[in-house]
Amino acid sequence: MKAPLFDEIISISQNIADASASNNDDARESSYKALIKLCANNENSPKDHPLQWEALADFTLDSEQSIDIYQKGLDCAHRLALVNSTASIYLAMGMRYQEMEELEQAKVYGVKATELVEQISNNDLIVEIEDFNHNL
Repeated sequence: MKAPLFDEIISISQNIADASASNNDDARESSYKALIKLCANNENSPKDHPLQWEALADFTLDSEQSIDIYQKGLDCAHRLALVNSTASIYLAMGMRYQEMEELEQAKVYGVKATELVEQISNNDLIVEIEDFNHNL
C-alpha cells in the first residue's frame, strides 16, 4: 500500500476514535462518512486495499453490516494475496461474532486466523490471534 493511502486511512480512523472518545457524534459521523467515501472511491481500483475495509468495518456500529464490510476486505486481501491482512480480518470477524454472542461463528474465524499463523510476519497479530482463541 502506498503511504498516502495508509496515512489517509489512519488519519480518518484517528479522527473517528477521537470524536468517539469525546462523544462528538457530528465529528464521528463526518469522519465515518469520509471513510465510506474513501472505500467507495477505491473499490475495484488499483488503490483498493483490505486495510480500508477493515477500518470501515471496525467503526461500523451495526454488527451485521460490519460483517459484510469485513467480507469485502477479505475478498480484497485474498485477491492481493496479503496473508497478514487476511488473518487480521479473520480475527476481527471472530471478535465481532463474539460480541454478537455467536460463539460458533467466532470459533470458525478464530480457527481460520490460526491456520495462517505460520505465514504471518506480524508478531503482535500472532499474539492477538492466540489470545483470542485461548479466551473463547
